[in-house]
Amino acid sequence: MAVPSNRRTQAERTETTRKLILDAVIRIMARKGAAGLRTGEVAKEAGVSIGAQLHHFPTKNELLRATFEFVNERATQMSEQRARFALRARGLDDVIEAIVADATEFFFGNGFFVEHAWAMGQPDPALTKSVRKMSRKSRFHVEAVWQQTLQSRGLPEDVAADMLALTLNIVRGLAMRRFMDDDAAERARLIRIWREMVHAYLAARLSEQELAQIFAASAGEAGQRQGAAQAVSFLPSDGLPETATKNKRMRKILR
Repeated sequence: MAVPSNRRTQAERTETTRKLILDAVIRIMARKGAAGLRTGEVAKEAGVSIGAQLHHFPTKNELLRATFEFVNERATQMSEQRARFALRARGLDDVIEAIVADATEFFFGNGFFVEHAWAMGQPDPALTKSVRKMSRKSRFHVEAVWQQTLQSRGLPEDVAADMLALTLNIVRGLAMRRFMDDDAAERARLIRIWREMVHAYLAARLSEQELAQIFAASAGEAGQRQGAAQAVSFLPSDGLPETATKNKRMRKILR
């Protein structure tokens, strides 16, 4: 009977070494900026030999291009995985929370920081063009994945697109603000406000029937009742006569 081998294959060893090197490049650039990257420092940071580094990435440009490709591929894979989990979320609030978490992980991460710094610095026009192309391909794909996730929860295409674009731009803007003021508590407060604004936006844009369909879509009777109650909570309670009338109609629909 053959005994399973615990030895890694050559392909696995190669992939591990590449990741060590590329992660090292990201850390160095996050600390020193694109201009501060020295290829001789990368091997030491990664814990590999200079020969191994040169074997995988003979030139600095090849190393940088592979790093930015690595950043975008890893971010795309993480977003796809989070979106798959979000498809099984209990309600729309959970999906919105997943989008915020995904955008925060990317825009507050070292990968986006070094990619943005490189693109803005434009030290190498050809490489900068390549980096922007990679970034556009990755982010547009991620946006399409989240758009489809929102629509799968019953949101109309235009509403889903607006919600997604505004959410991503808010998180991206908060990430840029870190250069002036990095206040985690304030960021969390603003995100909570944004989620409340999303509720108001949906209540204003969607009909009672559409809200009922979105929030009563959970499987089973208990899930439907919970979703229905959440839908009612989305309706603003500002005391206006038309709002009170809408609330009454909504509750009648959801009984």
